[in-house]
Amino acid sequence: MRKSKAFTLMALMAVLGAALLAGCSGGSGSKTGPSDNTAESAKEDRYNNEPVTLRFYSHNAGILSDADLETLVGAPLRAKYPNITLELIKGTTLDKMIAAGEVPDFIATSNYYLHDVLQLGLGTDLSGFVKSQGIDMSKFEPEAVNVLKSFGKNGELYGIPYAMNYGVVAYNKDIFDKFGVPYPKDGMTWSQVLELARQVTRTDQGNQYIGFDMGDPQLLTRAYSLPVVDEKQEKAVLTSEGYQKVFGLYRQLYDIPGIVDSNKKYTYGIDAFLKDQKVAMFPYWISALTARLPQLKEPGKDFNWDVVSFPSFDDKPGLGREIDFHLAMVPPGSSNKKAAYAVIESMISNEAQLAMNRSGSRLTILSDASVRNQFAADAKLYDGKNLLGIFAVKPAPLPEATAYDVKSYSFLKEGIKSMINDGKDINTALREANEKADKYIQEMKTTQ
Repeated sequence: MRKSKAFTLMALMAVLGAALLAGCSGGSGSKTGPSDNTAESAKEDRYNNEPVTLRFYSHNAGILSDADLETLVGAPLRAKYPNITLELIKGTTLDKMIAAGEVPDFIATSNYYLHDVLQLGLGTDLSGFVKSQGIDMSKFEPEAVNVLKSFGKNGELYGIPYAMNYGVVAYNKDIFDKFGVPYPKDGMTWSQVLELARQVTRTDQGNQYIGFDMGDPQLLTRAYSLPVVDEKQEKAVLTSEGYQKVFGLYRQLYDIPGIVDSNKKYTYGIDAFLKDQKVAMFPYWISALTARLPQLKEPGKDFNWDVVSFPSFDDKPGLGREIDFHLAMVPPGSSNKKAAYAVIESMISNEAQLAMNRSGSRLTILSDASVRNQFAADAKLYDGKNLLGIFAVKPAPLPEATAYDVKSYSFLKEGIKSMINDGKDINTALREANEKADKYIQEMKTTQ
């Protein structure tokens, strides 16, 4: 979804024009430019409770409806700032909005997409706001703060985190009981998971049971903190020892008889676990699993399931799935910065975090275990389950995000497919993925 140089210039001009018309005082969206968002300007932008409608945009942050917005933002906001009305922007994209010279007042996104938002010039430095309002960044998940800081080359802070995610492995106890195999445990390594997968990948009464579904390769490469390019961002590094190790684990899984079916199908998805109940173990995000669990309340849908912590690599004990969190951003062209700052303050307040966490709508970003351990308590979706076990490992750190990540992941996915469909060895699959990534990098550089 990268744009041409001409379009990028046009987009940035539209954003800057909107910022001038709005008379905003925010910092530049550039990752290298100096910030003009000082503590004094942030203090001047403090919301004074005048009626205002705030245009809210969710960029892959899972806020898809007015009901989602009300649950996550509206309810805690109204209790503190009743004069702020939220309007969820739907049916468009940030690219289209920029091309039309329109900018939302508030953007919710995830760390995975933060690089793309900044490339569009939509980042305001919030460090002055943090300082003037006395926001204690140490109360947040430390690795989330580290990731945010990595995007500010000159000390800029382009977002405030408000919700966490955690990797988890859900498993079907009924399948393990059927074959007399011990249940998964917290703190397992990938080698141990693959051994369990081998034991429960069986055919019984005409039904094929799949031990484990690892999905796309970034499930492991991001957890292993592997960059896709070198430090200078000039060449792909998809043939490194780390990628060899990850592809070796995929090879071990697909060599288990029954994992790849007669039609060369090798991934099955969450529905195969929750609905068909033919997958014994499934790696997932806790927020996504929580959103799907209510369907098990329907008659005849539930089964005996539980969760354990995300697996660790042998050489990285205690680290699970990569850090993943949602954050709030205020574009430089926002015409309602005062209200946007007030929204952020309400979302990260202890009261709002506790309510959000207990409802199960999102996992708290607060590092306080006493708050985090109450996740989904009001929804009662995890009663009797090993929910606290998922925190037995910590989120794995991420390499610096680049403009080449998402496309490179697609090349790795093609590499896995070539191993299964065409019988290619690991070295060949990775070499071809690396060549595609190198070509893409050079093409991108010629258009920048």
